[in-house]
Amino acid sequence: MSPTNTATRKHVNGLASIPASGADPDSEIHESSESDYQQAIAIASTSPALPSPSGSPVCSAPPHNLPAAKRASNPTIPPSIPLTTPMPPGLPAHPLLVCSIGNPGPTYASTLHSAGHTILTHIATTKAYQPFRKGLSGLVARPDNTTYSLSLFGGYRKTPGAPPADDNFTFWQSTTLMNVSGAGVKRAWTEYARAVKAQGAEGRLVVVHDELEAGLGKVSVKDGGASARGHNGLKSCQASLGGVKWWRVGVGIGRPESREPDVVSRYVLRKMNRAEQVAMERAAMGVMDALRQISEGKR
Repeated sequence: MSPTNTATRKHVNGLASIPASGADPDSEIHESSESDYQQAIAIASTSPALPSPSGSPVCSAPPHNLPAAKRASNPTIPPSIPLTTPMPPGLPAHPLLVCSIGNPGPTYASTLHSAGHTILTHIATTKAYQPFRKGLSGLVARPDNTTYSLSLFGGYRKTPGAPPADDNFTFWQSTTLMNVSGAGVKRAWTEYARAVKAQGAEGRLVVVHDELEAGLGKVSVKDGGASARGHNGLKSCQASLGGVKWWRVGVGIGRPESREPDVVSRYVLRKMNRAEQVAMERAAMGVMDALRQISEGKR
């Protein structure tokens, strides 16, 4: 492998080893691997945000539930979306800002290290969220709370402002490199928390990320302050968030047999194969279950 490729991997790879304490016995991981990865995945002390989207296209189309004929005739979208939606009775007590961290742009889209982005994109698509668009210093997607109905004069009538059908979750994807993602998460959370507080609600922050040492597709929930175990993206979040209470939802990506730094770097930065993509899609259900438990105060 050329020196240039090695340097690139070190710059974008936020993993040394990821397991953290506080999980159930089945999720306990060997601790000996941390030193093996530190050579290959040095933290980038400073790195500019990349302008390209983090694995998801910025919105250029109307909401998913708009019929095809309407989408074709009216491709414009609002310039921004609300950070929150008024919560009707019966919804969970805590609206969530759910942040995924990974590496941005098409080069790193669908790589194992950006599994968090893959998970949020899959959930947003499955639940017909509004497409990701720029906001909160990253990319934001919200449940589509706009209703479309047939008009007496033909076509469709748009009725905005209805409450979301179920979960009051806001999805946010980082557009900076993994190793320096914490500052963006902090900015997004500060603005979001202020907005929900103005509505009399108490929001919660969740970060979705990949876990190298966990089995493929295994979902775990931990306190945000638990040991990052070499995951530089989590270290960046911990450094930036300080005393903020937050939760982590990890999604296992497995690991190669070799612990050689170059082998590990190539593994986490390669594109997922079809079996791994299917595993991520299945894991998305476990992630949603975890998010609901956090929202309902069960975690």
